[in-house]
Amino acid sequence: MTEVEIKANYKAQHDTLSEAFYAKKRTIGVTPEEQAQFDQEHGQIWDGMRTELIAEGYLIIPNPPRDLATEIDDLKTRLIALEPKEM
Repeated sequence: MTEVEIKANYKAQHDTLSEAFYAKKRTIGVTPEEQAQFDQEHGQIWDGMRTELIAEGYLIIPNPPRDLATEIDDLKTRLIALEPKEM
């Protein structure tokens, strides 16, 4: 499936869910439980799209940020170990 097809599929799911939910909310209202259920399903749609885009190679997960303080400490320790010992 192409990236455009994947996004279109999940957007259609989103639109269907949202239209039904907001129509009900406007007409008869929704309970807090229904709102929570909608929020969960809404998030699952976008999580599913992200997962599929990653699986198909259309989205690359960035590397986590580096811990520079730890890297500096490690390099200092290595340098100390490499320094010649005084006699």
